[in-house]
Parts: sequence; C-alpha cells; structure tokens
Amino acid sequence: MNNSGSADSLKCSAVIVKVAGRCNINCSYCYMYNRGDNSFLQQPKKMSEATVLHLVNRVKDHCRLNNISRFEFILHGGEPLLAGQDFFKMFVSHAKTVLLPEIQPSFAMQTNAILLNDDWCQTLGELNINTGISMDGTRESHDMYRVDFKGNGTYDDVLAGLKTAQQSPFLKNKPGILCVLNIDSDPVDIYHSFRQIGVQHIDIIIPDYNHDSPPPQKHYEQSTHAYADWLIRLFNYWYNEGEQRLTIRYFDALIDLVLGNESGFDFLGTAKNELLVIETDGSIETVDVLKICGDGFTKASANVSTHSFDEAMQTPLASLYRMANIKVPKKCSVCPVREVCGGGYIPHRYSSENGFNNPSVYCNDLLKLITHIQNRVMDDLPADYVEASGAEKLTYEEALKIIEYELANTEEPDYVAELEGFAKHDH
Repeated sequence: MNNSGSADSLKCSAVIVKVAGRCNINCSYCYMYNRGDNSFLQQPKKMSEATVLHLVNRVKDHCRLNNISRFEFILHGGEPLLAGQDFFKMFVSHAKTVLLPEIQPSFAMQTNAILLNDDWCQTLGELNINTGISMDGTRESHDMYRVDFKGNGTYDDVLAGLKTAQQSPFLKNKPGILCVLNIDSDPVDIYHSFRQIGVQHIDIIIPDYNHDSPPPQKHYEQSTHAYADWLIRLFNYWYNEGEQRLTIRYFDALIDLVLGNESGFDFLGTAKNELLVIETDGSIETVDVLKICGDGFTKASANVSTHSFDEAMQTPLASLYRMANIKVPKKCSVCPVREVCGGGYIPHRYSSENGFNNPSVYCNDLLKLITHIQNRVMDDLPADYVEASGAEKLTYEEALKIIEYELANTEEPDYVAELEGFAKHDH
C-alpha cells in the first residue's frame, strides 16, 4: 500500500475513539446496538492501555507524515464514562507524552450524562475535555426513544447530569447538546425546553434511516416532506430571534454553505470527509453510522496495532466515504443545491440493491429545507451584494423541475458502478 503522504492521501486531524464498547441505556434508534449490527459483541467492553498506546503512536506518525500540528480525540462509546476516570487520565497522559510538543492534542467527549457527577466534572476539567451531552428536548420527546434497559425514560437522570456540568466550577466550557430530531415532537417546544434549562449550543441531527430501513410511512401521512416541515418551522422561529437565538450548529452550517462558505461536516457541503473511528479493539473504521447498512458493514480488517492510518483508510469503503460528498448519484449531480447538500449523509443513501447509488432517503426534505433557507437568507442580504453574486432565489418546485430536466439530458457519472459496488451482497 502507498504510504507516501501524497497530496491525495488521507489527512485526518481527528478520530472518534470508542473508549467503551457498551452503554448504560438502550436508545431504540441507536445505530451502535439496535439497528442490526452486532459486531460490538465481539469487541472488548473497554479499550486497553496497549491499544491506546498503539493509537497515539499511529496519530503521531500520521501527523508527521502529513504536517498536521493539531489533532483532536473525540471520546465516544457506547457510553464513554463507563471506561472510568483512571482510563481518561491514562489516555490523556499517553496522548500528551507521545504527541507534545510537536503536535498539540485536544479532547472532547459525547456522553448521555447519567454518570456525570462532581468528581467526574473535576476530572474532565483538569484534563481539559470538552463535553457534549445527548438529550432530545422535552421530557416527553426524550423519553420516547432514550430509555433504559427496562424501557423507562432517562430524561430526569440526564437533566441531573447536565445541571451538574453546567454548575461545575471545573468545566471551562459548558456542555452543548446533541439532539436527535423527533418528528412527533413540536420543534418550538424543543427549542424552548433547551432555553429553559440554560443550554446555549444545540446540534440537531436527523434520525439514521436509509432505503432498506426508511423512516416510518406514518411520518409522511400529512406531508411528503415532513422532516423539512419540522426543520423549517424551527428555523423560522430561531432565525426570527436574531441576536437572542441559541446556537444551532446545523442551521449555522447551512447558512454558511448558502453564502458560499465551506463547513467541515460529512453530512453537508462538498469537502472531503477525513474522520476516522477507532473501535475498542483498535479496529480502524470509517464513519460508525454506516453500521445501519448491515452487520459488520464497517469492518475493514485494519487495526492500530498493525496498520497506519494512511494504509487502513485506502479500503474501498473508506475511500468512498472520504469522497461521499463529491461522488454523488446522478440525481444529486444535477441538483441546484448540490453544493450545499453534498448528496446527503452517505449512510442515508444506502440500499442493498444499489449500494450508495441513491439520493438520500431524505432527498426531498433536504431540497425543500435548503431552498427555504437560501431564499430566507437572500431576503436579508443587501440588494447590490445579491446582484453582484449573480445568485437567484429558487423555490422548491422550481428546483424539482430543474432536476427533472437535467436527469433527462445528462449522462450518468462515470463512477456510478463504484457507488453501486457497495450493495450488501457485494460488500
């Protein structure tokens, strides 16, 4: 394998590290445990110190090869706090010992907050680990899906952990929230619920469905683009708040892209995707949400104990993920909002029949949402700026007509066979 560090090689500046392989709750929508991938059963419940050492040394080699001076470790699970405070201290110590002063490491963590207490907050503060908390808005919305192993809601326990973190004198940055969109909830109620509990930063993510396992049909009984309608209602309320509004990363990213700026997300835009996932056994994999595509789908027989990052991520699936927002299906290639949408999140494009040669299962939702935001933002731009840019407002219906015309008059992209090659029976 080529390990030359050429301009075309993967240049990764962050990894998601699965420090714990199990969770203390049982969210029904969880792509790790409840969407058909059982590979976690064959992996350690906790990452070993030996694997941590292999990992940080691979990071050092990769950063040196690609002239990377800053690197982020995103501690994840399962529930990462199950790994224990001693593990966190060991991990950060090894990372700093191996990487400093040449490479500056930073650390973040995503947790359900149930185990967060004052001792944990002190440890996280001392280690300078930024904390994100998973929480789905109101008690009713949260407890629909984020339940324990007895089926009981977890809202009160999560809220207690969040409050502990918010009030802790040890945490420099107060936690932001990762919220999965619940189509059965009221988006404005969700927004107000976060304001009422003192949250300032929110990230909204769309549930992980694909063409083999699409969103329930009942979600579209009232509208053919119900997810767009939900997000548009939230966007309008949020946008109208002006300077008083909370930060919603998803909307900020969409506005940046509409204005022609690039945002570094693998579910929007046209940038290359250069994020790696390290499992508890040291396996190097591509984005973990691809687990919804089938049991063992992300496995690539690469491990930090035996492979460099540059070697491991030359597998076909990793290469496709890296280019997922560039190598898009024909419909996406002719879409007028492609530069913003990027073809949609690649796990949402999969089917066992066509591999990734499908538009996102949320295609119409994304098209309606993006055209709405684009028009709303353009309304607030100075007229001379809009005229100079050459940009024009475009309705959802006009976009559909453009796509229909272009599909009939444009040849297939030459990489369609590559996209189709990841159908389940070929993987």
